[in-house]
Amino acid sequence: MEHERPVIKQEGGSAKEESGSEAEVHREAMDFVEKNRDFFEHYARGRVKFEPAPPGLNTFAFNLETNTIYINSRFYKQRGLSDQQTTLGTLHEVEHLLEKKQILSETGGSRVFQRYLKRLNDSQAFNFLDNRVSDLRENRAIILNTDKEGGEFERLKHSLYKEVLIPETDFTSKPKHIQFVEALSREGEVPDEKSIVSPEVRAKLDEIQAIRGKDGSSLMEAMTRPTTSMSERLLLQDAFLWPVVEELMKKDVEDHNKNKGKGKGGKGSETGDKGEPLASPKPTAERGQESPTDPNEIFADDYKEAASRVPNAVPNEEIEKAFKKWQEGHSENPADRADREYADKLGVKPEDLRRYREIVASLEKTVNPETGESVIDELRQLINRIIARRLKPSIAPRYPVEEGEELVDPSELMSQVKAGNLEPKAWQTHEVKEKTGKKFGEIEITLVCDRSGSMAQEGGAKLTEQRKAGVLMMEALKEFADAVDSERINLEKPLEVRSEIYTFQATAADAVPIKKMSKDLGEKERIEAVAILSSAPGQKTTDFISLEAIERALDEETAQKIRDGELKKIIIVFTDGQSHGVQRVKNALEKMRGQGVIVVGVGVTEGGKPALETYAPDAKLAEIAEKLPIVLGDLLKEHLTDI
Repeated sequence: MEHERPVIKQEGGSAKEESGSEAEVHREAMDFVEKNRDFFEHYARGRVKFEPAPPGLNTFAFNLETNTIYINSRFYKQRGLSDQQTTLGTLHEVEHLLEKKQILSETGGSRVFQRYLKRLNDSQAFNFLDNRVSDLRENRAIILNTDKEGGEFERLKHSLYKEVLIPETDFTSKPKHIQFVEALSREGEVPDEKSIVSPEVRAKLDEIQAIRGKDGSSLMEAMTRPTTSMSERLLLQDAFLWPVVEELMKKDVEDHNKNKGKGKGGKGSETGDKGEPLASPKPTAERGQESPTDPNEIFADDYKEAASRVPNAVPNEEIEKAFKKWQEGHSENPADRADREYADKLGVKPEDLRRYREIVASLEKTVNPETGESVIDELRQLINRIIARRLKPSIAPRYPVEEGEELVDPSELMSQVKAGNLEPKAWQTHEVKEKTGKKFGEIEITLVCDRSGSMAQEGGAKLTEQRKAGVLMMEALKEFADAVDSERINLEKPLEVRSEIYTFQATAADAVPIKKMSKDLGEKERIEAVAILSSAPGQKTTDFISLEAIERALDEETAQKIRDGELKKIIIVFTDGQSHGVQRVKNALEKMRGQGVIVVGVGVTEGGKPALETYAPDAKLAEIAEKLPIVLGDLLKEHLTDI
């Protein structure tokens, strides 16, 4: 059967009044579901159940507990869509439901979803952006699951957007942030036609389209890929698209307040490329009244008009009802409640707390194949040996001796003297035994982690193992610092252990540590660092930025401490690809190594092989991602053994 392609939006808006009685609408829905049930169930492969909407429900709805979609075919028919388009619209809602089920299955997913729903209600701009981006994802999923790109459904989707849903291409009369989303959406669905937008908006669109991953895929391709989880899509959306919408929206508010009262097209009002005003101003405010600042209020009509372009099959209130019902069946158990309360006390997310604990537990099982011992146990043994070597000279008793500091055997003294032995061995003395070792007073360890996009590819194994390596270092150094503090009074020379962590992701954040150099490694600090290491938004390998920042912070006092043998400074860099600034890396390495800093590059998997040359002669390769924590453990053992 030939199907036309519909596009359905998931939230926001409400259906028009149904024509006909509730019984007629319900009967029509029943007939539609039964007519297409085989097709729907074949598509869903048991993941979703299909039921007609009960009388009184004028939209589609979800049951997240039973994975059921309630279908109201009249919702589309009264908007002029055919049975075939309504059928495809139902598949669109299947994909929306599956996205929501996926995010709710994640650790802490219910809290993420709750915050997501709140954002949809709080900001119409976010709601609009999220709907259009998710539409792109759902459409791609349907095409992937039904035919190949360029096939029947791809052609139908193309014509539906081009001829029915959004036939116009000129958006210059709209606020800039709405222009941006409209053009992003339409050009994603109809890539052979460029939308007409203001030059400022076009520049932003070009910037987004220029973002590419190491595999050559675009940001939008990666974000709307059917295999991309909803949580990952939201992260990318927040990192790249939402800041653009916020920036343009702020300018739209300023333009609105600057031009209000001048009338549509009045003197001083901004116009688009064809002379139309960019936005219809609201009525003139009373003299002395403050200018409105809430975009929801200022652009209410614009959002309503944008939402009317593509029908919203499931309103926000229906999603919230479904979520509340799901929550009732997934009430918080005592362990989860305790975790949440402790996480709230620390000021971190419960899911981040649980993830950190899981990684710590996994490290106990990470075994070095060369020794047969867990990596973290090996580091504990190393820490104990370092501290033992640095203890103050110990006083060892010698007994018996002819003379000494203490009389320990009076009876032996008396009997020996009476027997004529005037130097009996009845005394105890002490001798000093030196426990030697190099006496660095300070240790500084810096870990530089790769957050370029390729780290998240191939199932995210590289990103996972890098997180484990980060946890390994932080846990080991935390134990080291605690042990040093507890033995401080017994150490011949105090020892201070400091650490810091940098990440590079091709942003200004490359030059700022996510964990500053200090001896403090509190639980909150460790958890937050690992949360940052859970994503890889970067589009380039910019390790040189972090290295240059570290080199600039290397002042003369620090360099003198290194020369005097007072400070041992170690930097370990992870990277899974060729640096985009090889010479800059080598320049930074030359400067730091020339001052006695130990800098080691660790290539992650075969893609990281270039690090062996870039960071030579101090470079290692973790041939598979799972070796990364082991390589880090070996490096710490190698460079801390002589402390």
